[in-house]
Amino acid sequence: VDVAVVIYSVANVSCSVSLVLVNKLVFAAGFKFPMTLTCIHFAFTVVFYRLLAIFRFYEPATNFLGTEAFKMAAAGVGSIGFMNISLNLNSVGFYQLSKLAIVPCTLVAQALLFNVHVSRKVKLSLGVLLVGLYIATVSDVELNAPGLTLGVLAVLTTTIFQIWQGSKQKEYELSATQLQAAVAFWQAMQSLAACLALENLCVNLPAVPNLGSECRTPLAFISNPSNSGSLVLVMVTCLIALGTNFSSFGLIGRTSPITFQVVGHAKTCLVLAGGFALFPIRDLELLRKNVYGVSIAMAGCVLYGHLKMCESSQRRDILDRMCPALLLPLLSPPKYEALAQSPDMEIASDDQSEPAQKLRGTPAETARLALRRSAAEPLQSGGTTEGHTIRERDV
Repeated sequence: VDVAVVIYSVANVSCSVSLVLVNKLVFAAGFKFPMTLTCIHFAFTVVFYRLLAIFRFYEPATNFLGTEAFKMAAAGVGSIGFMNISLNLNSVGFYQLSKLAIVPCTLVAQALLFNVHVSRKVKLSLGVLLVGLYIATVSDVELNAPGLTLGVLAVLTTTIFQIWQGSKQKEYELSATQLQAAVAFWQAMQSLAACLALENLCVNLPAVPNLGSECRTPLAFISNPSNSGSLVLVMVTCLIALGTNFSSFGLIGRTSPITFQVVGHAKTCLVLAGGFALFPIRDLELLRKNVYGVSIAMAGCVLYGHLKMCESSQRRDILDRMCPALLLPLLSPPKYEALAQSPDMEIASDDQSEPAQKLRGTPAETARLALRRSAAEPLQSGGTTEGHTIRERDV
């Protein structure tokens, strides 16, 4: 088990959940300016990393500047902005559906752009996860043309940004700290332009009961001394956002965008489960639906983690052990079907030979046993199947 991955995962889940909760407190306190809050987070990140560089806690990147950093920052800011606007224009159900669409979109993008593919077993676990989350979180799905367009843009920019978080670290040999520091400046500038255009322009607003028609901007809110308590919460969100971004870069850099999405969906399951415990739902039908969905999604998360660990350590997984032999070639064609097509391989008649004992418990042994069990006739030592001989040492 990679300890760093575990630490990044726990930190990301903890910081993400904390950030959502504290952001809600900030908005409830009257600071209802999401893009301005995002800009403050990025500005705080820039200052933080500049101080670290001054005191030589890390070496700033010198080979990832200019256009590349600007493009990656634009994808990150676009992801946040489009997601927020999509939530405002669409139903909550469509918003949740668009978040689920990031996983298949990432799989397609990795295959087309980087020729990176995942096994059918991993796709199966992701399918279980997404089905569970769909059952638990998607209720009403209402579509409109502007909302659909922005939802698609949100999915695309999020996919690109998360893929780049991993690929740029490897391409330019950067650490998570170096990449985040290099991108943060442009993210701050771009989010500043967005918040000035969207949240700091006064227009003639209709009078609202108990609130009047006063023009509300972030600058007016910050300059009001009575809002000092809310500004303290804003600073707290800056610290949490820094931890969230750092753990995101670190986790994707050491794993993959898909693993990052699975961790994020596991966080959603934990939040929903915590909500069931703290705020019981009176509607038993809705409660049953949510419990079923979260249970299925968590099973998908656990299966995904199990499969990835077995793949990295070259061990048999639970599907190898429990699935019928006839289904194994459907789940892992490269592992099983290649053996059936090899023209110069031979299977021993039993498992008592020394090579077989060495292969016991390995994927190769699993493949050999699967072929033997699925054969139309029992194979004898030195025998053939459809004219092909199979030697155990080549398995």
